[in-house]
Amino acid sequence: MIARLLNRLDAAYPSADDRAAVDSYLAKADARRAALDEVRRAAGPVAEQIIAGMRTKYPQFARHRTNGFEKGQRDMALLTNMAGNAMFLGEDDTLDDMFTHWYKTILKGVHMSPQFLRDTFDLWLAALRGQLSAGAFALLRPHAEHLATVLSDVPVPARDETGPRRS
Repeated sequence: MIARLLNRLDAAYPSADDRAAVDSYLAKADARRAALDEVRRAAGPVAEQIIAGMRTKYPQFARHRTNGFEKGQRDMALLTNMAGNAMFLGEDDTLDDMFTHWYKTILKGVHMSPQFLRDTFDLWLAALRGQLSAGAFALLRPHAEHLATVLSDVPVPARDETGPRRS
């Protein structure tokens, strides 16, 4: 938030609205830092919970992707940490510039179906809600939902490599 503000300043001094935005961000800095620490501690357990759910929903996925669940667990821990970083920064633009669009390209390249990704991100949001305190989840939620929306907006692949879905 502060970096974005400083990059777009047209004048030597910030406007009253810009100062108010900075003051608002700084007032929540301690809460954001505590929430970031909580997110980092929860990243591993959250990823494990997601993969357990995906193993149930997509039992044949491992046939298509031998190390898919292991890589998915690593990626979901990374994604949780990236959402935490965006929450701490107070904005998604830096995350999108550095990570989101690059990672979306990878998801397209490995033929993940939109339904598979939606199921993954639904489990992710539920795991975050369960593993984090209400305050930390409230701060993280908009950024996690942003990532889930952007990353699951992929075309249906010509070759689905996720296997059939169990209801």
